[in-house]
Amino acid sequence: MPASTDVPRTLAEVTESIGLTWRHWVYFALITLILLTDGMDVTIVSHIFPSLIQGWGVSIGGGIALVVTGGFIAMGLGALVAGRLADQWGPKAVLVGATLVFGSGTILGATSGDFTTFTVWRLLACLGMGAAMATGNTLLADLIPATRRSAMLAAAYAGVGLGVTVGATLAGILIPTGGWRALLVAGGVIPLGLILVLAIVVPESPAFYAARGAVDRAQRTLRRLAPGVDVTSVELEPPAKQDRKETLTVILSKRFAPSTVLLFVFGFFSLGTQLLVAQYLPTLLQLPLPGLDTVQSSTIVGVYGFASVVGGLVLAAILAKVSRFLIIGLALGLSAVIVLVIGVVPNPRFGTLLVLLTITGLILPTALGPTRTVLAAAAYPTKVRGTGVGVTEFAARIGSATGGAVGGALIGAGLGLGGLFVALLVPIGILLGSLGGLKIEAKRTGSDSRAGFKEELAPVAPTTTPARREAPGAV
Repeated sequence: MPASTDVPRTLAEVTESIGLTWRHWVYFALITLILLTDGMDVTIVSHIFPSLIQGWGVSIGGGIALVVTGGFIAMGLGALVAGRLADQWGPKAVLVGATLVFGSGTILGATSGDFTTFTVWRLLACLGMGAAMATGNTLLADLIPATRRSAMLAAAYAGVGLGVTVGATLAGILIPTGGWRALLVAGGVIPLGLILVLAIVVPESPAFYAARGAVDRAQRTLRRLAPGVDVTSVELEPPAKQDRKETLTVILSKRFAPSTVLLFVFGFFSLGTQLLVAQYLPTLLQLPLPGLDTVQSSTIVGVYGFASVVGGLVLAAILAKVSRFLIIGLALGLSAVIVLVIGVVPNPRFGTLLVLLTITGLILPTALGPTRTVLAAAAYPTKVRGTGVGVTEFAARIGSATGGAVGGALIGAGLGLGGLFVALLVPIGILLGSLGGLKIEAKRTGSDSRAGFKEELAPVAPTTTPARREAPGAV
């Protein structure tokens, strides 16, 4: 006769015991598709800028730059606010609301009669996009077993890269036939349709309900996640003292403050560097040196983007078996090598650049893209994970705005393709340093294993009486 009914299991233990089921893969697919629409929406707006310049006389250095920079800042604010709301209302609820905001904002942008109105709707859409990215990752992290969390988060981020490809394809089809307004309508309708399906199919995080003390709701959502489990035997009561603290206070507490600062630095430089390359690579390739034409540069950029998706999937597969610190450190080290090679190759031509930048696409976006979320999701326990991921994503969006400005200034100062890639050694070095600090902090806080926090996986004390524990032979 099993004795496990006398010893309640923790939620984390139950999640680990069932492994990855078909339900997890459905949840993963839907959240990944939401992230894909995030990447798609960022891409399609860049394709409509030429139409706005031609139709409304908007300047690149003025109006367009304002939309780009303001949009990144809005994404950061959306991530920051959504992270805190996710810890109060639940990551699924905030994800649904955020996607409704960015899908509606994108559609409303198509109704704009002037550039000012367009800018307002665009900033609203960007607020929603930043919030959706942060809460989508948080929800996935909560639903997936801890030992598979890093791998699944990295794989989901590949959806952002696929979104770039989908957005470019939609632009090529819709702008010639229906104009830029049709592209914005499509870019908003797709996430709205997906989020309706997600709202029905994907449950709220049972860990969120358990952390809030809503045991009945936690049991109901756990039944959806693991139908064969006796949820009444699972320990779902939250710690009595810690869960009453403000989440922002917790991540800035003595225990987590060093990790929060290091993640802020990592997020800032990772996405800032990644988008600096993505934004300016076509321009760099068409400079007098190397002097590629539009077809050649677009071919290289397209291959670079596809390679980044492959790299993200490879990272996900490796993270399932290898320490996140080891593999991320290796990816950053390889990134340093490849940017140095590009910087020192004399007079590279199309064939050479195609090979070098394909290799770069496999390595650099992989080291800079999903890694901040992987690190942030593992650095905090469930009750404050949404806030921690949100703060990291806020830093990343501020970094992307800064990276765009710095990249433009460096190119304007005469730094070409090789010089700019050599300059990337500085942020890569900072990222390696912050990664080392995060590894040290992970050991101190107890999140150094792939399984996550020790207290989240630690067995709960038996509920038997002292008399029974003192008399193990009694029947």
